[in-house]
Amino acid sequence: MLTSICCLLSLTSCATAYAVLDKRASVSGTASVRLDVSTGSPHQLASGILYGIPEDQNQIPDVFFRDIAFKYCRAGGAQLPGRGWIGSRQGYQTRFQSALSNYKTTRKYGGTFILLPHDIWGADGGQSKSAVYPGDNGDWTDYDTFLTQLISDLKKNNMNDGLVIDIWNEPDLSIFWNRPQSQYIQMWGRTYHRLQRDLPGCVISGPSFANGPSNSNSWWANWSSFIAQNQSAPQQYSWHMEGGGGDMQSSVANYKSILSSRGLATDRTININEYAVFDEEFAAGSAWWIAQLERVNAFGLRGNWLSGYALHDFMASLISKPGAANAYNPTAGGYFPTASWQVYKYYAQNMTGTRVQTSPTADLRGEVYAVVSDTTVRLLVGSRVATGTFNIQLQNLAAVGLPQSGTLNIHTWGFTSSGDHYARLDAPADLGSYGHAYSGNTLSFPIYQKDAYTAYAFEFSR
Repeated sequence: MLTSICCLLSLTSCATAYAVLDKRASVSGTASVRLDVSTGSPHQLASGILYGIPEDQNQIPDVFFRDIAFKYCRAGGAQLPGRGWIGSRQGYQTRFQSALSNYKTTRKYGGTFILLPHDIWGADGGQSKSAVYPGDNGDWTDYDTFLTQLISDLKKNNMNDGLVIDIWNEPDLSIFWNRPQSQYIQMWGRTYHRLQRDLPGCVISGPSFANGPSNSNSWWANWSSFIAQNQSAPQQYSWHMEGGGGDMQSSVANYKSILSSRGLATDRTININEYAVFDEEFAAGSAWWIAQLERVNAFGLRGNWLSGYALHDFMASLISKPGAANAYNPTAGGYFPTASWQVYKYYAQNMTGTRVQTSPTADLRGEVYAVVSDTTVRLLVGSRVATGTFNIQLQNLAAVGLPQSGTLNIHTWGFTSSGDHYARLDAPADLGSYGHAYSGNTLSFPIYQKDAYTAYAFEFSR
């Protein structure tokens, strides 16, 4: 899968990344909810963003972070002038200061910040073909000096708490690492042990490959063998889920297979620190990804497909402001929510209590996330860029105190969306209540996914 930062210079250049998501795709089948099987407490695992925060820490009002239970930001000054370390020391400072500002904003709201050294180095996808990489010609001197400066600046600015360092972004794509795999693996080991030595307790993530785990992928195979031998396994395992294929259950199963075959523990934090392509970043796709990540207990950060200063704005296309589409001003305010932001708000504010087990439609295009509180059962439903009709099946209604047959009134909310990423939605639409007859301790009802953008929430009393 191609991923978002690689496409930041031009959305048109990354058509191959998300064209695989066929807007004509149809969804059918049944997504199920096991009301009798608890899967733990909700923690808003999907409420993270890749970039999306201005350098002015007060530019985006607090409410947009707080109301979605903001969890993670991942940044490192990409696309800012100066080309980072490989451009000039001033370029390095520009990018580091951007990361520092984003770190402070993230920590203000209780979130964790993932630092991207590759962007501070200058390998953000816009570097020239002659750009240098760590360890070129077997010489690590400049890279060691870079790490010395970076570690010093992290310490000087007290960037200790709530910091994760992501050693290198998408080295399996030549746009970020145009050198042999062996050089990357050597860089990984050197960096890991240097950080462990000079920043005790530092949380390290990786490999952040563009491609999800696969036993047949040489990058995964060689890297995992190396970290087992080199004792350099990260505290967070990260990879990217962008593009039309794949689902979190199979991806996590592959990850566990790769690690366990090499004697590595499989119980560390998983962070899908880039998920969803641009065509998925509407309400329906947002709900789909929330369900996917919550099912496997993985953190996730929304991919960011914007360019230039807009990359550092809009909370990865969760919010908008006047002129966003045609007269963009990087320092302007006046922000308002999109339908996707309303989905994340509902997810954070309403999806409380206990998660219950769910499964998607067989075609993997229809999804449901479900929670049970003391008084209410809530479902968040969406499709993956698809239209059609699919069903939600509620199993074992007696587990939430309901009779095994009768009529259940379900209240529906619509997160009305369209193909406009910048469209405003101040609140979900109240679509009213409808009585559904059921029997056999099971209820099924249809989802009419008339467009590929709108998500739905369903609520009923227990």
